[in-house]
Amino acid sequence: MKGKRCAVFSCLGLGDGLIALVLSNNLQRNGYEVDTFHPSLTGLQSFFPHLPIFSFPEKVGEYDHYFVIYEKTPWMLRVLEECPRDSLKILNPIATLKNDYPYWEVGRFQGDKPFATNLYIYCRDILKLKETVRDNGIIGKDGRKYPKRVVIHPTSSRPGKNWPREKFLELADKLKKEGYEPVFCVSPKEKAEWPEGRDFPNLAEMAQFVCESGYMVGNDSGIGHLASSFGLPTVTICRSPLAGNFWRPAWAHSEILYPPQWVPNLKGLRLRDKYWKSWISVNRVLSAWRTLQQESV
Repeated sequence: MKGKRCAVFSCLGLGDGLIALVLSNNLQRNGYEVDTFHPSLTGLQSFFPHLPIFSFPEKVGEYDHYFVIYEKTPWMLRVLEECPRDSLKILNPIATLKNDYPYWEVGRFQGDKPFATNLYIYCRDILKLKETVRDNGIIGKDGRKYPKRVVIHPTSSRPGKNWPREKFLELADKLKKEGYEPVFCVSPKEKAEWPEGRDFPNLAEMAQFVCESGYMVGNDSGIGHLASSFGLPTVTICRSPLAGNFWRPAWAHSEILYPPQWVPNLKGLRLRDKYWKSWISVNRVLSAWRTLQQESV
């Protein structure tokens, strides 16, 4: 690639931003000057001292290369309009095994591999970068300082992705009986729904708390990716295998739980989608966590 200045524009979610930094990290390691744009990830800048992170700009700026991780939002559509076409690469993060969706040919992502792994392969095989790594460049202190502490994240970007409250509470009780310290981590606006939870004044303090913990259990959410970035074994509860396999945390030991494949999901019924929470029991989550516990000893 000619020219050294690169801009990486991420999708909106916290996990999206952490995965996008795999691309930024690889570009930086190969001599490129990289700016990463994300609406809230600036709160974690201290954990990425070598990778400048900025909020969404009013103008996209002048760069030699533009990498846009695509999603259908008004801001992203404006970015696409402003980026010069001859230096623009659009990467579509979609969890499918097919290759007939827009921009597939740019990244050639495979739905049966985690998105973070797909970005690593993209850097290695398509961009042909000489030095490639799978990690996003995060730097944390006091990692797993409290190995008995289990971070539980019971929320996500959408209620439909959340495992039931009563099951999370039951899981926490069982973890306590096994000598562990489960801690529900929530945002200040979620505190009313989760009074048992611990909230944090800012993203950096929450990240440090996660970094110092021993394990992570939660819904498909950005906190799971953050925990995995720090090397925490994670259990992620998902509604479908397709989304689970593509969006799973990919940096540390992980277990992904979703409804059994034999549960019907035919068009018009969608039993698996509608009742997925019923097919994932507390004991099944606890068993997955015990597997991680044994693997990480």
